[in-house]
Amino acid sequence: MTRLWRFLALGTGVYLLILLLMFPAQRAVNLLEQQVTGLTLQLVSGTAFSGQAGKVTLQDQDLGPVSWSFRPAALLLARIEYHLTTGGPLFHGSGFLGTGPGADLMVRELTGELHPDTLVNRYLPVPVETSGSVTLTLDTLQVRDGFPAELSGTVHWTEAAVVAPAALAFGKVEITMESSGDTISVGISNAGGDIAVSGELTILAAGEYRMQLLLKPGPEADPDITGMLESYGKPQADGAWLITDSGKW
Repeated sequence: MTRLWRFLALGTGVYLLILLLMFPAQRAVNLLEQQVTGLTLQLVSGTAFSGQAGKVTLQDQDLGPVSWSFRPAALLLARIEYHLTTGGPLFHGSGFLGTGPGADLMVRELTGELHPDTLVNRYLPVPVETSGSVTLTLDTLQVRDGFPAELSGTVHWTEAAVVAPAALAFGKVEITMESSGDTISVGISNAGGDIAVSGELTILAAGEYRMQLLLKPGPEADPDITGMLESYGKPQADGAWLITDSGKW
């Protein structure tokens, strides 16, 4: 009787895997769009096991084309996991995305490049135009109840610069991201450039964020920078300017 149940369980697992292999991607996409607000996938082809969408939009952000492939090995860890690749104008890269016990969303080994405007203007009180290359490395992310309960990653912005409303070079900027309980801490620092940067962004599960940013112009910084800092920052004893911001995210 025990062997019979084993064969039945194996047969059921093989049957479900075949269904997944043959399940049309468009039908799976329709179910996904109903669950995720603001998500649309166009030009869908393939199956739920392996397929692609010619254009993906999330909350009015163009993610470009996205392809996916299912990882059966993750089932051994009681996870459903896909390998995703995207080539959009805002971000292009690849990583693993899925779900499992204790997490609504799980992301790991995500690497890619994004436009610096997308990163910088998310929290700055004044919109700016930027240049340079931004590389994102997300080692792990686990979302529980809509908040990143586990997060570890870094962002490197090389040849970082603001080109408008004023020209300002930052050199190499590093951003670190860590989470602890209901709080995400994001640290920022730089090396080289016309101005020294250091600060921290705190994001709370309650839906609030706080930012403290210290900017210290060097001797080669554009004199107009001081005028801009006077409008948005508070002078410090060492010649730096403190910019703070807080609100809802």
